[in-house]
Amino acid sequence: NKGHHLNDSTEIAQAMAYIPENDRLLLFIDDAQAPRMYELERNLKAPKLVKRWTKDFSTASKEGLQEVLTLMRTQYAANEYALVVGSHATGWLPKPAETAVSSNRRETEGRGNATLPKRTIGVDVGDDGNMRYDKGPNGTVPDQMEIADFASAINAAGVYLRYILFDACLMQNVETAYALRDIADYIIASPISISAEGAYYTDLVHYGLYNASPDMVAITYLSYYKGQGSIPYYSENEGKYYGTVISSIRTDALPQLATTVRNILPSLANTTDNGTTTWNMDEALNYHDYNAYNYYRPHFYDLYSAFEAMGADKSQLKELRGAIDQAVTFYGANKKFWIGPSYFDFQTMPEAAEYCGVAAFIPQQIYTDNAANSAYGDLNAAFRKTEWYRAAGWDATGW
Repeated sequence: NKGHHLNDSTEIAQAMAYIPENDRLLLFIDDAQAPRMYELERNLKAPKLVKRWTKDFSTASKEGLQEVLTLMRTQYAANEYALVVGSHATGWLPKPAETAVSSNRRETEGRGNATLPKRTIGVDVGDDGNMRYDKGPNGTVPDQMEIADFASAINAAGVYLRYILFDACLMQNVETAYALRDIADYIIASPISISAEGAYYTDLVHYGLYNASPDMVAITYLSYYKGQGSIPYYSENEGKYYGTVISSIRTDALPQLATTVRNILPSLANTTDNGTTTWNMDEALNYHDYNAYNYYRPHFYDLYSAFEAMGADKSQLKELRGAIDQAVTFYGANKKFWIGPSYFDFQTMPEAAEYCGVAAFIPQQIYTDNAANSAYGDLNAAFRKTEWYRAAGWDATGW
């Protein structure tokens, strides 16, 4: 439910007059009704129904995403495409195990009827599922898509994207962006668990989506949360304030960022008895807390702040900041944002030079020791399966 503004599809429809003359917008909706797609153009009086599927299908599968994008490419040829994805998400994390949704586990952790753990990108409960609690039929794990499948679907559809905007939680992390580097020029997303408010799409269509600079997508997104949009957002003094963090990553600069990290990591090694390395991360800016309420999803540390906490010296931090500045073309945030799990847990943002708006996974022994309690198993083992793990030289640290 939105606060001061309407649901996303209504906001988009209200912005039709702002769509440039030679552009269009396709809106795909998958809700309790049959999936359907609409075309929106500047000169249309109302959204035009393109297709209504007669049978439900999973849009949180690579096959479903590929079908939708193939329809877009074949019936709506364009010089350039972009993609906006609004759903639940957990960045680079793998699918949770079936056992992760045991009602006993949730109840013993005090979660009661809380929703199931959110996924990498997308959740589809299917026929007879429970949309309110994100449960598939009979309380099973709903369909979900890992990042590799997401990238594969886009590639198989024959589409290359100017940018992807994830209006979803925890999607701006270096592991995810690196995995998507060959399918889009820019990744625009937030490293935090975003508010249900999401984007204010009337402004986003007007000022951001069709701008020559993808950074304007992120700037417009943030402007709403800073009270600079065309309608008000909750102020920092109101009870429902959550705040946000958002950034824009230029993917062609990610290989150099990986090289920079690979050059810095070996000097930060602090070897333990089992041959791995460990760091005290208490001082790092954290976008997401590791706890039972969050199904033991990992800490999402700010990439720059993490390396500062890990003991990188001034010259290394300067080198890192240079590589980050090439890759992260815009980042911004409110003065504080909600991190949970209680309603009083807020993170205060540091000065701009002390963060970058992109999260990174930092291996820690607790992730292996506590693997049985995590919805995602051993997070250190899962991290080893990412492309970023190898490209950034994490294998050399013993993890």
